[in-house]
Amino acid sequence: MRGHDWLTAGMTGLVLSGAVLAGQVALQRRPPDKVAECVKLPEDPERDAWQQPDAVLESLAIRPGDDVADLGAGSGYFTMRLAQAVAPGGTVYAVDVDAHMLEQIERYAQEAQLDNVQTVLADPDNPKLGSSSVDLIFLCNTLHHISDRSKYYPLLAQALKPGGRLVIIDFQKRKLPVGPDMERKLDKKDVIRELQAAGFRLEKEFRFLQYQYFLVFGH
Repeated sequence: MRGHDWLTAGMTGLVLSGAVLAGQVALQRRPPDKVAECVKLPEDPERDAWQQPDAVLESLAIRPGDDVADLGAGSGYFTMRLAQAVAPGGTVYAVDVDAHMLEQIERYAQEAQLDNVQTVLADPDNPKLGSSSVDLIFLCNTLHHISDRSKYYPLLAQALKPGGRLVIIDFQKRKLPVGPDMERKLDKKDVIRELQAAGFRLEKEFRFLQYQYFLVFGH
């Protein structure tokens, strides 16, 4: 899965490192030179100004020892921050369908001396997370790429430990200077309604992000 890297390649349907074709996510493997290109924009410091990653993590009150899935990890924009937040004792599962991007995350983790990052090569329709394996599932700029969400949500619910949380950060459905085309954005009310139908309950909503909604669900 690749959500954090919506910025790359002209924003032409990068989903969990693939493109949406005929209602499915088409897996794309990128050569190393393209991976470097894909990493460049998501890691641009200018993103920090509107993404506010430190404030996002502070709001979630993630604790050492927590196990977290970064679903749509991309280049690891949030993965490395999450790994620091759950240390010591916790693990971050960087989930993506692009093996090259996961290799990049592994290199980043090694350079940062973070030994609590595990990469997960997912299928487009399956995050490949173990049952009751994580305390928190984190999707940033990813949900709008998942076409068959009604079948995907139960897999997320299954992966959560009792009392676990699902975090959705995605672009507001309005004209913005960043993010995907309007037709690909998901309205916040629709997202809440979908997740409630799947058995999730909205626990918190944070409103400090300029371009995105920030929702926390329990199950």
